[in-house]
Amino acid sequence: MRSGLIFFTCTALCLFIAYHAYFFIMPSVEINNQSGQLLTRVEVTLPNNNLVFDSIEPSQTMRIHHSTEQADGEYGYLIRLSSGQQINGRCGYVTHDQYMKVLTLTINREHQVSCLE
Repeated sequence: MRSGLIFFTCTALCLFIAYHAYFFIMPSVEINNQSGQLLTRVEVTLPNNNLVFDSIEPSQTMRIHHSTEQADGEYGYLIRLSSGQQINGRCGYVTHDQYMKVLTLTINREHQVSCLE
């Protein structure tokens, strides 16, 4: 009975660590909404993926992890605000097998986008 409990505890701990390590290692895109408006939709295009964020409230941050299987290229973005305004552009650079990278797009009150890699 005791050895079963120890085995279960060790297995649960290993799974917990593996789960969090996966999200630490995988690259991601983070959207930081400082615009003062609801972002109704944010689309981020990578060479081999499209990431879609829906309904990001003011002062909220959301993140999506993506595959490391990417061709070399830029990140593109299209941001739709609740006012109907759209912001689009390109920034940052993605490469194949790029681990632990976070691209942060911040939308400010003047509806300008800053990129931080």
